[in-house]
Amino acid sequence: MRRLCVLISQELLRRPDVSVRPMFGLHAFYRGAVVFAMLPDKRALENPQAIAYKLPYRRQREGGKWRLFELKSEQDIDDALARLDNAYRSAAGRPARGLPADV
Repeated sequence: MRRLCVLISQELLRRPDVSVRPMFGLHAFYRGAVVFAMLPDKRALENPQAIAYKLPYRRQREGGKWRLFELKSEQDIDDALARLDNAYRSAAGRPARGLPADV
């Protein structure tokens, strides 16, 4: 899992205006001042094989905006990056391409 998270982290950090900071044993990825993704570092999420990404604002309570995506193998990286791209675009207030907003 650590290797998969490193690969995803490297890809996320190539995007404009993205930074990463430690948060509660996780890596929090920001676009500007908005957190859009969390990857495990020293501790795992609810599912030890998952990453978290933030959905666009839709009058949901704070905890309802976050979704988990389980990484079972390297084949899941493309799907993870698609979801993270959706979250990244939403963090800037722009509509995402290719995925419904609730994915």
